[in-house]
Amino acid sequence: MNRRKTPVSSSALRRRARVDLNRRLIDIGQETPAATLPSRDIGYVPDTDDVAEPENEIIEENLGLDPMAAVVSDPEDISYYQDDSDVEEKSDQEEPENLRNRLSNWALTYGISHIALSALLAILTIHHCDLPKDARTLLNTRRDYSVRELCGGLYHYIGIIEALKHTLSQWKDKLVDGCCLYLQMSVDGLPLFKSSGLQLWPILGRLVGVPMKEPVVIGMYSGIKKPDSSKMYLTDLANELSQLQEGFTFEGKRLTLKVHSMICDAPAKSFVKVTKSFNGYYGCDKCIQSGVYLNHRMTYPLMYSQTRSDEAFARQEDEEHHQGPHAFTNVHFGLVSQVPLDYMHLVCLGVVRRLIFLWMKGPLTVRVPGKDVDRISRNLLSLRPHIPSEFARRPRALNEVDRWKATEFRQFLLYTGPVVLREVLRPDLYANFLLLSTAMAMLVSPFFARNYNEYANSLLHAFVEHFARLYGNDQLVYNVHGLTHLAQDAKHFGNLDVISSFPYENYLQKLKGFVRKPSNPLVQIIRRLSEGLNGGVTSDQPIKLRKEHARGPIPVPNLICHQYDELISERFTMTTTCRNNTFLMGKNVCQIINIIDCHGDIKIAYRQYGMAETFFTYPFNSDILNIVIPADLGHEIKFSELSSFTQKCMAVPFKEAMVVIPLFHMKD
Repeated sequence: MNRRKTPVSSSALRRRARVDLNRRLIDIGQETPAATLPSRDIGYVPDTDDVAEPENEIIEENLGLDPMAAVVSDPEDISYYQDDSDVEEKSDQEEPENLRNRLSNWALTYGISHIALSALLAILTIHHCDLPKDARTLLNTRRDYSVRELCGGLYHYIGIIEALKHTLSQWKDKLVDGCCLYLQMSVDGLPLFKSSGLQLWPILGRLVGVPMKEPVVIGMYSGIKKPDSSKMYLTDLANELSQLQEGFTFEGKRLTLKVHSMICDAPAKSFVKVTKSFNGYYGCDKCIQSGVYLNHRMTYPLMYSQTRSDEAFARQEDEEHHQGPHAFTNVHFGLVSQVPLDYMHLVCLGVVRRLIFLWMKGPLTVRVPGKDVDRISRNLLSLRPHIPSEFARRPRALNEVDRWKATEFRQFLLYTGPVVLREVLRPDLYANFLLLSTAMAMLVSPFFARNYNEYANSLLHAFVEHFARLYGNDQLVYNVHGLTHLAQDAKHFGNLDVISSFPYENYLQKLKGFVRKPSNPLVQIIRRLSEGLNGGVTSDQPIKLRKEHARGPIPVPNLICHQYDELISERFTMTTTCRNNTFLMGKNVCQIINIIDCHGDIKIAYRQYGMAETFFTYPFNSDILNIVIPADLGHEIKFSELSSFTQKCMAVPFKEAMVVIPLFHMKD
């Protein structure tokens, strides 16, 4: 009988960490001769950016965190719902890191303030005289930087090569003379505080085709409003791009850099390109239709219109669309073809949110009854135990839709929506939703975006046309109209996830976390960035096997091997539990029942479901997308290599059976 795991509160975790820290300090003291102890000195004057406002001061319980936590082999091993015995111990054969590096990594990982870290150093220097007394010395905090007044605020430009230096150094062995790098950039605004208008406008970038951990900061602006002039704000970036496109030398190798794309939401896009806003006449950045002002909103009723071109944009032929010169005049950069529509803002936060609001608060002709809204919410909540680990958030009820994040709208559109809306939503509304859901599933999937792009484009046009008939022409706003251009961007760049804002939005929240008090936010972020390496390449992580057991089954009786309940790779998490145990092997749906390691050769024990039937037949049979309702699970146990499993799936209950949906937005 399995012992029930009781939840562990955060205060209990902190208490355990404090006890563990005290125990370690006592052990260190016993190992150090008393005659060698230096005198205690805690003379430390902190930076002004580390002193919190009195009303915002927080007792630093972080001092009680385990300083060894930064070297735990896997951060997810520390769980609120596991016994202490579940935490993997560090291998005895692994050489210990330098204590200074450990403390530095720990402080950066958990966002420890300089005051708290310096207080900890004051304790540790009693036993380790080689440690610095000041947190700034330990973290190598930068103190020389250039901040200038620009466009009504403060501006700091790091530079493209300077920002990518660490990434290129790690990637240099794969770079050859004449190699061309492709830079993707992003510009967006970020409010820093709820109680003031102070905002941050960073210029972010990453190299396409290089497995970077996260974007890098190329430049930053901070002020009470957005920069006064887009051209001045982006001049340093444009000048450096122009030089790098001619070629540059990095560690003896001659390289060139080209612009891959610029990722922005609609307001930031019109700011960067100096064009009409999305809610103005001639505001569409992909076609030349003028728009129709209807029911207090700008609409774009034409399904087909002449598209814009890079050449015409450079000549500013459409005087109604342009509002002035932009910064990229001397840069080889197509401001139409290389500034794509971002489906995170356009579809997830735009069209899907609009659909849900129309169902809940729209005209009576399309409004869903309250009892049906509650039923949809119950259906969503019932799926929470079945959501795979790859999703950061689990479904929430529709009464919290105002607080849904973009990933939740994407989850609803591609995975949970088609299941929870069936037999609740009116048939014509449900059919319209399926047009959007299936088209977007194709365009975010690397495989389907390559092979079904034209079909997805026809589905999106059908959705917009049908949407207008159902909800009215006054709902054909910029976001809905943009769907007619989305497939073209997916065709140009491969799939929509390549040109999405998701990685940049995540990093913006990290930058916001660097600000610890209202004064000098730009300086605070510069210092925090200097303490950690900007950018970097993700290393090839070995497959992690966890939760060892001896239940079987195994391929051969009495085989000497190790058996596990969990496997973590770069592509997915595989377990023997219901959330993460459904995979596709070709067209066959399989359930994982054991993970076997035979001297480094990983075998997977699985059972295969019987013949599957389609989940829906409109607008096409769902089995084309591998969305199926499988038959009963077979009894025969089979074994195969890990590489045989082509795609992870979400398996959610539906009536007396279950629906299997591949994770489209995951890489092949």
